[in-house]
Amino acid sequence: MDSKPLNLAIPPEANDQPRRDVGSRSRYEWTWILLVGVFLGVSGGVRYWRDWQFQSLSKESERPPFSLKEFPRVLGDWREVEGLETTLDPEIARISGSSDHIIRTYTNERTGESVVVMVLYGLAQLICSHTPAVCYPAAGFKSVPPTRVVDISVPESAAKVPFREDYFVKYGGGAAIHEQVYHSFRNAGEWGPDMQSRWKSFRYNPGMFKVQIQRRDAGDVKKDDSGLEAFLGNIVREINRRQISAK
Repeated sequence: MDSKPLNLAIPPEANDQPRRDVGSRSRYEWTWILLVGVFLGVSGGVRYWRDWQFQSLSKESERPPFSLKEFPRVLGDWREVEGLETTLDPEIARISGSSDHIIRTYTNERTGESVVVMVLYGLAQLICSHTPAVCYPAAGFKSVPPTRVVDISVPESAAKVPFREDYFVKYGGGAAIHEQVYHSFRNAGEWGPDMQSRWKSFRYNPGMFKVQIQRRDAGDVKKDDSGLEAFLGNIVREINRRQISAK
């Protein structure tokens, strides 16, 4: 019986199919590698650009929109007591994040009471944590509860600005020093006594004001706070007005 050899030759197109499959997979993989590389490159470039932008914005915001030395020395019934203006120690100013500040004593010409006013300006990420609840205990004072948030009316405006009111006491030499303290921060056009929760927005709005007023208190003797709160309203109005004018 004659037998013919079987034709086992593989057609050329069949031989090429595995190579085409491997080539297609290689091109597919390289395409994704290139796409991922482009994506990472663009992401890195955007991140670098944003970091540079934020750094530039922070650098610009280190300087206040207006010099605090220009802050009014007379506000309503309150007038600065000449010769009592002080400044922070340079190291304390650095730690607190202050790039400009004033510390003045004002007296109410109608009632005769005096208060110490501190206005700070600097980078929000540094200033926001310096609240009286942190700074006073560090100076040997103890907090006297309760604390409260007071809505301060701003003259010539329907707005109300929240300030926190705290009481502190320090004992020494057989005597007690009582301090009543109000404070609030201004960042991105808004006021509040607690700004730490807004830290994400500080990259876009790096500058911050801090206003703090303190007066010696008689302990259990309640004082009329209406004049002091009206003074706070005038301070807020001046800062708002001057910052808006500086833009």
